[in-house]
Amino acid sequence: MIRVGILADTASRERRLAELLAEDPRFEIVEADLRSGFAEDAPAFVDVIVAAGLTPDQIPGTVPVVALSELNTPAWSQAVHAWLPLNASMSEIVAAIIAASCDLTVLTKPQALRWIRGTDILPGFRERLLEALTSRELEVLRMLADGLSNKEIAMRLRISDHTAKFHVTQILGKLGATSRAEAVALGIRKGLIPI
Repeated sequence: MIRVGILADTASRERRLAELLAEDPRFEIVEADLRSGFAEDAPAFVDVIVAAGLTPDQIPGTVPVVALSELNTPAWSQAVHAWLPLNASMSEIVAAIIAASCDLTVLTKPQALRWIRGTDILPGFRERLLEALTSRELEVLRMLADGLSNKEIAMRLRISDHTAKFHVTQILGKLGATSRAEAVALGIRKGLIPI
């Protein structure tokens, strides 16, 4: 069962969301009040917060948050896992809560299209979505910086050419790079490759 805390700009909106979400047997609605220290204590008693109609500075950053807002530009943060329109359907909200409880980030179709096309939704958002490199991938990235080919990486690490190629592909995907050179440049910028 997912424990859901609801914060809203109005008491009526908070009650309505609580009533609708309480109908889903996967959720336990936790009564709380933003003004009484809820944001600080939230990790102790909720798994996900649904924040409706709040400004970005009112959204707590302690547990995964599903934000419902009229703002056109999402205010992503470490805690915000979904930024949905205030008029999102209940099925969209439910899906976002379940995803956020699994530490997944949810994008609406327009947000995803903007991100895919390279129009940043918010500076730093891409970096938040990209996975961290494993220690082996960091090792391979540093070998890429040294100009080694897949075959040379495989020989040095005593792995197959196929495995070396797999590591390079994983690195490119996780860094959002389209080439080995771009991966190295991003690695240097992010401090993953010592210079």
